[in-house]
Amino acid sequence: MLANFQILLVSAIVLSFAYGALPGRGRWIEVRRALILLASAVIIYTFNPRTLAIVILVSLLAWGLYAIARRHPRRGWIPWLVMTPVVINAITEVALGRNWGDILPFPNGSLTSPMMTNLATLGLSFYSFKLYASIKEGMRVGALPFRDLLTTTLFFPAFPIGPIDSSQRYNREALSRDPDLRRWFLGLTRIGIGGAKVFLITTWVTTTIPGHFGIPTLEYLETHAFNSPQGATLYTALTFLNLYLNFSGFTDIAIGAGMLFNLRLSENFHYPLLSRSIQNFWQRWHLSLAAFITRYMFKPMLRRTGRPVVSLIATFTLIGMWHEVSLGYLFWGFAHGSALGATLWWRTRQAGKPALLPKPIQYAGGVLITLAFVSFLSAIANMSSLGRTIDYLEAFIGH
Repeated sequence: MLANFQILLVSAIVLSFAYGALPGRGRWIEVRRALILLASAVIIYTFNPRTLAIVILVSLLAWGLYAIARRHPRRGWIPWLVMTPVVINAITEVALGRNWGDILPFPNGSLTSPMMTNLATLGLSFYSFKLYASIKEGMRVGALPFRDLLTTTLFFPAFPIGPIDSSQRYNREALSRDPDLRRWFLGLTRIGIGGAKVFLITTWVTTTIPGHFGIPTLEYLETHAFNSPQGATLYTALTFLNLYLNFSGFTDIAIGAGMLFNLRLSENFHYPLLSRSIQNFWQRWHLSLAAFITRYMFKPMLRRTGRPVVSLIATFTLIGMWHEVSLGYLFWGFAHGSALGATLWWRTRQAGKPALLPKPIQYAGGVLITLAFVSFLSAIANMSSLGRTIDYLEAFIGH
């Protein structure tokens, strides 16, 4: 995996030099775009041709849906059809135990990589949201060139994991900005921070430090039965830290790579480990997803139902299933929505009343409870089997 990262880093740096050497005006803007598209296509194809085919097919679907939606603007369900491949993928995974990146027919002997086969469908969830946002933005401004759409999905640093940005981040205006030397070095630094999170700090936190103190590592906890509340609690903490460091690290890499080309991708994290409530957590965690949920799911649902708590629960339950069609993520989504709904109800009820506890105690307690709650839900969502989940829950009560 480190070797792949090094290849991608060198590719991004070399590509940024070639990109910056091209003038940012006139037809040269599209030459810049062609350079990004070609490099991204080659990199994705090298890992797995199926992945590249899926990206192009889904982008063409989105472009066609945009054309239909412009003719029928009152039919607000049309842009949501861009999620059809995600639904098909969920059905094949449940029915066949395989994602459609595996079953898409390709000639014998084609290049393949298990990592990119998985990213074909993991990335599918992310870029389907990007495409939906692009369709809606295109309808607002009255234009959505296919080249912008394809750049949005293919830009290789942000391809597998986001952030969730619309095609506005990759339009002619964005590509006309010349790389800035200061911003270029900031981008390189951001990539370095992301790489340190993924390849160094994650190992220290989940393996090196636990081993130094003689406590189980995350790898050990993942492969052995939970036999005590302490072991289950340690697993909860380590698995969430592992998720955060990897997710935020790869996002740092994507944002930093964008900065090499003076492309301004959205920030995705704002110190989520300091979240003092579940509401504050979603103001700090996966910000581009939170913005998408708020704008395109929660607010429309609220306008229809007039019931914010119900809308929150329904929205987050759907987002749980968007992550993965499983009982774990169904519970994850329902629990997050319910917690947000309960927080909204409580704050409405307590409005204008004096605080029950001093602010420092409220803040410290809020951080502890919030992180325990979201870590527990994350552990449940990502369990490998129902039996493993039951084993985990029983460990907390000493069974």
